[in-house]
This record gives sequence, C-alpha cells and structure tokens, in this order.
Amino acid sequence: MAASVRAQRSARGHSVGSGPSLVDCRTAGSAREGRRRHTMSDRELFAPVSQLQLPAHCGPCSLSACLFVLGTTATQRQLAKAAGRPMRVFAHGIDEEGLRRAAGTYGVVSDFLLVEERRQGRSFATRLRRHLTAGNPAIMLVGDFEHWVAVIGYLRRRHRFIIVDPKDKSSVFRLWSEQTLIRRGWNVNAAAASAEPDQFFAILLARADGGLPRWQVSEAWLRLCERGSDDTAEGMANDLAEVARLASPGDHAITDGPYLAELIEEYRERILDSIIHWAQGNGARDRSDLRAFFRDYETVASATGIRVAKDCDRHYLVAQLTALLCSYWWGALF
Repeated sequence: MAASVRAQRSARGHSVGSGPSLVDCRTAGSAREGRRRHTMSDRELFAPVSQLQLPAHCGPCSLSACLFVLGTTATQRQLAKAAGRPMRVFAHGIDEEGLRRAAGTYGVVSDFLLVEERRQGRSFATRLRRHLTAGNPAIMLVGDFEHWVAVIGYLRRRHRFIIVDPKDKSSVFRLWSEQTLIRRGWNVNAAAASAEPDQFFAILLARADGGLPRWQVSEAWLRLCERGSDDTAEGMANDLAEVARLASPGDHAITDGPYLAELIEEYRERILDSIIHWAQGNGARDRSDLRAFFRDYETVASATGIRVAKDCDRHYLVAQLTALLCSYWWGALF
C-alpha cells in the first residue's frame, strides 16, 4: 500500500481526551462524581475499555481496548511507541500498518477487511460479524478516514454491534445496528490529492497463539449499563475507580498490577461475611440481594479492566468495598 494511502487512513481524530481515568473521562458530568471529586486522589488509572484517547490517539486507544478483550495489557502510549510513532502520532495519527505493527508486538495478528463498493455494505457487515461472533475484536475506520473505533463484540439476540469510541465522553460503549454500522462505516475520500478509493475498512484482530479471548461483553454488563439509576455500570465504575486509586500508593499509571476484579473475587466471602455479621440491614433487602449487588460490582470490575498497584493496600481495599456494600445493605444515601 502506498504511503499516501496509509496517510489517508491515519485517522487522526483530533479530540483531546484527558487520559485513562474513568471518572474524569466517561462520567465527568455525573452527580455522583461531582459529590465525590474532593475525595479523589490524582491517581491515573488504567482501564482500557473505558479510557478516552489522547490527542490523535484514536487508533492506539481503540487497539488498547481490543487487546484487553484478547487478554493483553498495553496503554495507548505504549502502542503508539510500538507502532513506531511515539511523537508523530500527536500530529498525524497512526495508519493501519502502524496499528498492525503495534498489535504484532503484543502477540496479536491483524487481517485487513476492505470493501470498496458501497452497495456491498451488508457483505462487509456480515464478514465483520462472523469475526466478532468468534469472540475476537476489530478496529473500524469511520468519519471519512478521520477516526478509529473499537468493535468489541456482537449481540446476536439484539442484532447489535458493540462499539467503543475513544472520544465518546458520554458512554462506555454504543450499540449499533447493521444499518448504523454501514452508514457510519462508509468512508468518502474528499481529498483531491489522494487516490484512496471510498471504502469500508476494518482491522480484524486475534491472538497469534490461537488462544481464546479473555473477555466479552455480557448481558449482565449491558443490564447494568441500561438500568438508568445511580447504580448503573457508570456509577459503579466510578466507585471502583476511587477504590483502586485510594488503595494504590504513588502517583504513576498502573499497568502491571493485578486486576481489581481478581481481588474482589478473592475477598468476596470475607467482605460479605463482615457485612452480614456486623449489620442487620434495613429489612428491605435479604442476603441474596446483597450477593446479587456484589456480583454487579464484579461484572463492572471485570468489564472495565481496572488494575491496582502491585503493592496496593489490600486491607484498605477490602475496607472500602465493605463500606460500599454496607451503604447498600443499610439503604443509606450519601
């Protein structure tokens, strides 16, 4: 592919994000976040499915989300470096060859899906859907060659593609119908100096070792995201982000510590037993309700990929999670 063609597909996406912080990036306007901002540290979290892009980092940011699905950890800055453009990315973005190079560095193979006729949009969607139903994610070009988004799954029952847009501040993901995917995925070349044809284009990703993906969006996650109350996945993600920050010492980004979901699972019974032992509840909820609510937090922790530092204070982490669940058990409002 000619250099001019690759430059056309760089998908610069000049939307300025604030880095991989759940609270500051995805839910900056929420009432819950506003009430608690004064309690937050400046800890920079690593939550790959929930992060916003840095300037012109839509490609690396989307790839970071896809790698998490496949079971690999890499930040958008690490991927920009692996693509060979650690600084130029801020001005020119990263094209498909750079993204393929970066993915390969982390043990992921890439196949290009290119369709140059608009009337074959349904064929493009079908081939993409076939790849997704095997559990593998993809990166898709949108916005007339200006932006990359991650396509991390397909919901057969709802006939919807699951989209993670790294510059969407209002939602962790979107659900696109086939019609929306075809409409948003058709790229028109308005640059007279480029010979790049109008097209649908996606990068299909899979583990090079043939292993299974680590995570897929579940119905439980969707149910939380669509509940429409303070206890949505967004609000819970804020809770867990704060827990991770406060339990992790230092002020550098967390990329190599354990997943918060692993620790929540490890200490589940200790937390639940402590709540039930010391608190009587408000009479409106029973133990099965408490366990169901705890499972919701486990679902969100797993889906967002939040990590804590290797030397995190586990006692403090357990205490915070116990306090969170106690507030639910007592029916308290803060």
